[in-house]
Amino acid sequence: MLRYVETNWKHMEGCETHNYPIIFDKIQSLKTIKEQEQEREEKISLVLFFKNKERIPFLKICHRLKENNKCFQYDENKKFHATLLGFPIIKKEDYEKIREKIQQFCKVAQGERKDIKFDMVRLGTKYHDNNPLIPINGISNGTVIAIGNNQSKDFICYGDKLGSFMLNDEKLKSILGRNFRRKFPTVWCTLGYYDEYFNVTNDLENIFNEYRNVGNKDYEISFSDLELGISKYRDHRDWKLIQKFEL
Repeated sequence: MLRYVETNWKHMEGCETHNYPIIFDKIQSLKTIKEQEQEREEKISLVLFFKNKERIPFLKICHRLKENNKCFQYDENKKFHATLLGFPIIKKEDYEKIREKIQQFCKVAQGERKDIKFDMVRLGTKYHDNNPLIPINGISNGTVIAIGNNQSKDFICYGDKLGSFMLNDEKLKSILGRNFRRKFPTVWCTLGYYDEYFNVTNDLENIFNEYRNVGNKDYEISFSDLELGISKYRDHRDWKLIQKFEL
């Protein structure tokens, strides 16, 4: 049984956060597999892609999880990434307005720190009806994620500031909705996922307990650019770049 403390938004509106305990003793991944593999309607995102050297520590963890259980799936060539802002499905004619506003913000906020430091590698949470405010206790969705909380506040705050900056524009507020914000008050990167149902074993529990604190420089991501692009898959395998922003 794996025990975590999860940080989430407290309400559907506003930026107040909430910490709550959660346990996992089962993995139920069928819905996750469909989400990862199924083509969806095109979405636009603002993303940090990890460079080759930055991918190595995460690939090593993936190798180890695969050795432990063959039903763990990952891609050696995966685009490991952290999403600064994910946008709702909108009309293509609105992409340009978003691009322009991001470019304006990057100039205003030039020089601010936006480093990421991942704290932990863990199993992902399963939610009721895809509502990230209502986790299902006891059951993981089968994803494996690297997550950063306090050590990544610069990156998280940068995304929150950008979201607020965009909502100051009345046209963008009508496009994105007045409650537009980051989906989670943390930063995370999906490493892979399990493609079968099973109970968490002692061996798997021991592996994840080793990665409860990965606070060293191998898991720090410093960066100087973000990419705005579109994709039909959650892992961005079909990524189409709109613009790269130098920070």
